[in-house]
Amino acid sequence: MPRPDGLPIASVLDALDIGLIVFDGEVCVQAWNEWMVSASGVAADTAYGKRLDEIFPGLEVPRLSMAIEGALESGTSSILTHSLHTGIFPLRTRSGRVMIHNVSIRPGDGEVARCIVQISDVTMAAEREGVLRKRQNARYDAVAESALDAILTLDIDGKIRLANPAAAKEFGYGPDELIGQPITLLFDKDDATWKTAWAALVDGASLGLGRPIELVALRKNGSPSYLEMPASAWKADSRTFFTAILRNVNERRLAEEALRRLNQTLEQRVEERTADRDRMWRLSTDVMLVARLDGIITATNPAWTNLLGWEAARLQGSQLRNFVVPDDQPKLDAGLDALTKHAVPSFFELRVRTRDGGSRWIAWSAVVEGDFLHAVGRDITAEREASEALRLAEEALRHSQKMEAIGQLTGGIAHDFNNLLAGIIGSMDILKRRIASKRYAEVDKFVDAAVSSANRAAALTHRLLAFARHQPLDPRALDVNRLVSGTEDLLRRSIGEQIEIRLQLNADVWPILADANQLENALLNLSINSRDAMPSGGRLLIETANAHLAKTDRLGPSEMEPGDYTVICVTDSGTGMSQDTIVKAFDPFFTTKPIGAGTGLGLSMVYGFVKQSHGHVRIESEIGKGTTVKLYLPRHRGVLSDEIVHDSVELPHGSGERVLLVEDDPSVRLLVAELLRELGYTCVEAGDSTEALPILTSKTHLDLMITDVGLPGMNGRQLAEIARQHHPGLKILLVTGYAEHAMVRTGFLGPDMEMVTKPFAVDALAVKIREMIASS
Repeated sequence: MPRPDGLPIASVLDALDIGLIVFDGEVCVQAWNEWMVSASGVAADTAYGKRLDEIFPGLEVPRLSMAIEGALESGTSSILTHSLHTGIFPLRTRSGRVMIHNVSIRPGDGEVARCIVQISDVTMAAEREGVLRKRQNARYDAVAESALDAILTLDIDGKIRLANPAAAKEFGYGPDELIGQPITLLFDKDDATWKTAWAALVDGASLGLGRPIELVALRKNGSPSYLEMPASAWKADSRTFFTAILRNVNERRLAEEALRRLNQTLEQRVEERTADRDRMWRLSTDVMLVARLDGIITATNPAWTNLLGWEAARLQGSQLRNFVVPDDQPKLDAGLDALTKHAVPSFFELRVRTRDGGSRWIAWSAVVEGDFLHAVGRDITAEREASEALRLAEEALRHSQKMEAIGQLTGGIAHDFNNLLAGIIGSMDILKRRIASKRYAEVDKFVDAAVSSANRAAALTHRLLAFARHQPLDPRALDVNRLVSGTEDLLRRSIGEQIEIRLQLNADVWPILADANQLENALLNLSINSRDAMPSGGRLLIETANAHLAKTDRLGPSEMEPGDYTVICVTDSGTGMSQDTIVKAFDPFFTTKPIGAGTGLGLSMVYGFVKQSHGHVRIESEIGKGTTVKLYLPRHRGVLSDEIVHDSVELPHGSGERVLLVEDDPSVRLLVAELLRELGYTCVEAGDSTEALPILTSKTHLDLMITDVGLPGMNGRQLAEIARQHHPGLKILLVTGYAEHAMVRTGFLGPDMEMVTKPFAVDALAVKIREMIASS
């Protein structure tokens, strides 16, 4: 290349990897290095001294000419980039592609005006940038295309340059209808919110990043759409653009509007309910109050004045308990304590004082809300008075029924005992007269009549004790089938041949614990009742079975313990009973038989015996279809008794053994003492425990002590304990006519103790005495 004076040597310029052109003040080429030769295809000699339009005919780049002139004339530097000025020079790369290049223009040093133009090849960088931009745009397009929100890109003039499918769908336009349109197509330019937002964007602010701006857009069909818009500005090639994301909030607006209307409705309802509450507060006949948790009244309704006479001014600020009857104040304190501790509704009844000095029963319902107690009280004075009147009436009725039952009982006892006493007194009176006149013929007849009446009186007392469940029992483990079979002959003799007796006994029936004699008597009583219900003959069936009663089972009105029971059923084919008769069947002296045909104590005795044995009785009957009586006796799991013991009829004699007899009744003491002496025993008598104690504490030898249980002062059982302290091996025979603690012998009798019941047969007493002394 030419080497003008003052210029760098050609080898240095040619070695540069950039294009270098030097212009003089006439804008003619003064230097053209090898890079320019290769890129433009113009030799350095050809370019030297020529202007650019001469080297590149048709080259028109005003900005380049202006930059060269500015460097020559005013010494200013400029840069022309490919992104703004594509194709400044017609250059190609070594591979023959169009070269993308940047141009730098600056003034030269020295006094001579020069301009240096540097050209750099940025083809590779621009291509890489293009690839990156395409990838970035592809990602952006993918996001924008799939976004559910409308996305718009605007230029500085407010024209739409990009609109995603969601935007077209939101505003009702086709995909290409929005591009190039002014944004005022969607937003009214006179809308204050839009004007403020657009002015802020143009000024460089980002909108809605913290709190989105809400705008109203206009769809193609003219309908409004509520949108939230965050937006921000960005630059590309010195140009400013704006991107806005528009989110549809129409559903939220509808929900907010619905909520607003609901709030208005709720406010109206609250006002209405408040008005209703105020009316109820004023008009209710129930007393209402609001109080602090310490019981200080803060508000009361007019019912306090109308019902109780207290004025609101007197009540407010006062302690609630001061208006409660003193006896009920602890109940109020307990209710308030429960409310404050557990915060659950509480219900209690109190007597509240009235202004005139009286009181009324108030049923309170109270709750705690926050720091206050709210309570409503209903006047139940009339109900309480009616309830009390009903209670008194029921009590009077029960007393009347009790007196009626006592009258029936005493009347029946008096009637029967008068008959029996008439037989005894009459027989004894005749005996006295016959003996006085020494007429001994037929004496035995009157003695037998007196004894018969006395035995019938004894049987009557046993039945009464059985009904009252106070008869002394001697329970043993029994085989029910064996006992029923053993009584068959007795039953046949008692009910006659016109009635057929059948036994249907379960071979696996459970044993029971009961008094054998009393159970036999119960079966006999039931069989006799069945006989009387079959005057023309019939069939009597006695069955045994096992039964398990659950907790929920009931036998008529009776409560019962759940468990295993042995059942004895006595069924007849007689006339049957009505339900009214069944209800009264167990009442003492109740009978459907003619006068003189029965005492009315048979079923009472059965009922008392079974209940005393911890069992149950059930009657099933229907008029004309017979009757079934079921005895439920608890199952016994112990060992069976070997045999059922019957009283012996022999009269064994003693051999002078010493017996202490303690009996407070002189007549009974006389008879027993005489019997003991006749049987060969030595009898020591005492009228009560006071007379017996010196004998027991002495060194007198005793083989047996016979004592009445019901002694005055210390009873016979207590006396037996003291006797054992001084005579550890002493046998003791207790005698009782009525002993509540001797109803069941187990637990009442100690070792080597036995018991007999008044009135007793002489032979039975003799056998018992002999057995006890012989066991020593």
